[in-house]
Amino acid sequence: MTAHSQYAIQAFEVHALDYLTKPVEAERLQATVHRVKERIAANRALITQEQLKSILASLETSGQIRREYPARLLVPNGTKDSFVAVSEIDWIEAADYYACLHVGAKSFMLRETIKELANTLDPVKFVRIHRSIIVNVAQVREILREGRSEGAVILNNGKRLRMSKAGWHSLILVSRSTHRP
Repeated sequence: MTAHSQYAIQAFEVHALDYLTKPVEAERLQATVHRVKERIAANRALITQEQLKSILASLETSGQIRREYPARLLVPNGTKDSFVAVSEIDWIEAADYYACLHVGAKSFMLRETIKELANTLDPVKFVRIHRSIIVNVAQVREILREGRSEGAVILNNGKRLRMSKAGWHSLILVSRSTHRP
């Protein structure tokens, strides 16, 4: 509010809601106060919306963290069933509608597709590095890049596994997220 109308342009350049000149008419003052209240309500709504987004994002993240993954898998093995500790699996390869679990020097066939198995295992510990290979991240010793679309990983036991470009990106993402301080 001012007696000087020549500063109106400067006022709007700094985002003034209105510019009242003296003598102020009651109707004009009332309209300005109404606009101020609307602006305050709009700002509060934006703040509330951002707070709700933040809360929802944290709930989604905590929901992912709380998901429980199996510690062992039950694998039929002839006339008996064997339990395989998930943490001991070095890598997994697709074999049609089966998945071959490589655990040290042993291999176990599980009647489950690699896609189903990938959805069952903890994505922070097991990464699908190729359409037919899932690797235990803890068993990866080296990552080799061979050209633009292919690469390989070397496991702690010396086994070399092929890796696609998408697999390389997934492995790098998991490695970066698990090594943050």
